[in-house]
Amino acid sequence: MRTLLLSPFAPHLHHDHAASDTIVQLVPRLAKHVELFVYSPQTGSAIDAPNDLDYTLLPAGPQGAAGVAARLGPKPAWLRQAWPKQATREVHDLINRLRPDVVHAEYLQCAEAIAGVPRSVLGIHDVTENVMRQSLLASSLPKKPYRLAELWRTAAFEREAIRNAAAVLTLSEADHSVASRYNRSVFLARPGIELGELEWRPAAVGPSPVLVFAGAMWRRANALIAHFLVHEVMPEVWRRHPQTQLRIVGARPPHDVIELAADPRVVVTGEVPDIRTEMLSSTAVLAPSIVGGGVLMKVVHAMALGCPVVTSSGPAASVQGDASVLFIADEAADLAAAVCQVLSDPVAAAAVGRAGRRHVGDLFRWDDTVRAYLDAYEIASRQ
Repeated sequence: MRTLLLSPFAPHLHHDHAASDTIVQLVPRLAKHVELFVYSPQTGSAIDAPNDLDYTLLPAGPQGAAGVAARLGPKPAWLRQAWPKQATREVHDLINRLRPDVVHAEYLQCAEAIAGVPRSVLGIHDVTENVMRQSLLASSLPKKPYRLAELWRTAAFEREAIRNAAAVLTLSEADHSVASRYNRSVFLARPGIELGELEWRPAAVGPSPVLVFAGAMWRRANALIAHFLVHEVMPEVWRRHPQTQLRIVGARPPHDVIELAADPRVVVTGEVPDIRTEMLSSTAVLAPSIVGGGVLMKVVHAMALGCPVVTSSGPAASVQGDASVLFIADEAADLAAAVCQVLSDPVAAAAVGRAGRRHVGDLFRWDDTVRAYLDAYEIASRQ
């Protein structure tokens, strides 16, 4: 089956966000089953691409920067941050030239390129309408009008994209339920994970507890959580465990996140070579969500390592996790209590971490992920 896959994030590049765990891992696995052509506006000329790819990486022309008009039009402003208009024009030319059996748009950003295209598949990594609604609720009063406009534009854009696709793929059951309201052919494709040999072990008695919150810090959702942890959760933790250190780990932290390190108990690292090293050195991983949807890969990664993980009910539900594999709470006081539970009983916390590792190993399998994509391709190709 000849498949043209579109992505705002090139699968042969390094990304300082979840694309390194999703599209980068998915594409070479799909290429073993279909004749795969990949287009991304990040590709450029593709002359620097590896020579041993199992798929054809298509070149992209120069992409213009988004202007002020992108914030004023009928489509959401975030669309042009990763998917320029030129990319859509180039995709339409590629469709005419390649004549693919299926056109697969991975991520909502490139959904406009498959509008009106038959035999199309749309992969959404979260329900962005829900993310925008939560972002509106978390925004300050001066920003609420803009966030409200983004919510309206996002809802219209996303619902139309889901309706128009021949098949839709979602990463979580909650998003599958939402997408199924607008499209009959929706497939659940949890992102795969490989457990590997690295496994968390409790720290020796003596060192101060270390809590790790990790994520792409340039994303507003992660910056909000960093502030929430420092200002609302950690004060109670520090009252009971005053030597505890909070490490905020992730690329491109904004100035207001860097300023959180004015408290000597807080460390803001910026990007690190391997986030797993931070998780493995921690006493526990903190991964609650204020603005979120889909599957939080930081939760999956931490569980795969066997770390004790403190998260909120949304991310827990996305991995079908309960109190046997995660520490779950939503309010600041309850999250602080969950953290203190981990710190007070490290033996029990380690047992929960081991159970979490087994859980994600059973649930997040790449073979199942690829099978879901191939099933969606088969349905779309019949349209």
